[in-house]
Amino acid sequence: MTLIEIKAYGSTSSKATDVIGDVDAIIEAKRRDAAFLLVTDGIAQKDRPSDLAKIVERQADGRILHIYPMQIRDQFLANLITPKAECDI
Repeated sequence: MTLIEIKAYGSTSSKATDVIGDVDAIIEAKRRDAAFLLVTDGIAQKDRPSDLAKIVERQADGRILHIYPMQIRDQFLANLITPKAECDI
């Protein structure tokens, strides 16, 4: 099973910080064997690097399998082929 969360922000606000709570809620609720992919983009990444660093920490300790900025969306789409094939969909 693969879970995908997509977060994008057009401004710098507390909504950008809310992504940490959203990510943690997903991590807590998901099955242990489920892969968690996060797609993120927006101005908040540039203006709120401490929030991005917290997300990267979750990837470093294995709670997020991969973080994809929209700049590498082709890699994200290519990586979806494996779960799709595994699920025969």
